Amino acid sequence: MTLKIDHARINAAISKAEEKTSGEITCVIKSKALDYGETPLGWAAVAAFIAPLLLATFGALPHEWLEPLLTRIFGWNGLGVSGDFADWEVLISYGFLQVIVFAIVYALIRFTGLKLILTPKATRNRKAHQKAMEQFYARGLHLTQAQTGVMIFCALEEHFVDVIADAGIYAKVDKTLWNETVATLLAHVKNGDLTSGFEAAVEKCGEALAAHFPPGDDNPNELPDVLIEI
Repeated sequence: MTLKIDHARINAAISKAEEKTSGEITCVIKSKALDYGETPLGWAAVAAFIAPLLLATFGALPHEWLEPLLTRIFGWNGLGVSGDFADWEVLISYGFLQVIVFAIVYALIRFTGLKLILTPKATRNRKAHQKAMEQFYARGLHLTQAQTGVMIFCALEEHFVDVIADAGIYAKVDKTLWNETVATLLAHVKNGDLTSGFEAAVEKCGEALAAHFPPGDDNPNELPDVLIEI
């Protein structure tokens, strides 16, 4: 998913909001999808387990139609007087089929957009929240003098938005404000206007911070007023 982002407008919105508060606002966006390595592995394993069973259910036994291929590759001549595969050759033919199915399904999901689609929403949200927390600490929002750092995080491909505030803010600001901020930004993301979404989200956070944490005589700008893309 690709949306145009006007960094200058968002940076200006952050600076404007921080003029009325001692708090610090940082915006972070992850443009590319997070990694879900377990998704292709899980689906490939399930497919490899089920495929032989489905084929057998419909009478297409792998050791029968794989005979010419295995004989050609390995030079097998497992047909005895009875005309049947040896037991060990039957087992290997099933294993060979499972390896093929696993490899195909894994590659299909791993290297296409299916990886994101087939990952459960709960897993996507959990990983996106973990990434948001990682960025909160990596950007030093927990190190502001009055514990008044706020980060607005957006994982674009996942359509996930998170607002993380430091301890000093959580103790005073109603949680409904953060839910409203998330809903505002998400609505703009779905409409394809990410810039206006961040502007509106920053304004909401700025108003809340200004109400509880007005600027003092000394109001240093502790963090850069910029949108960060990762």
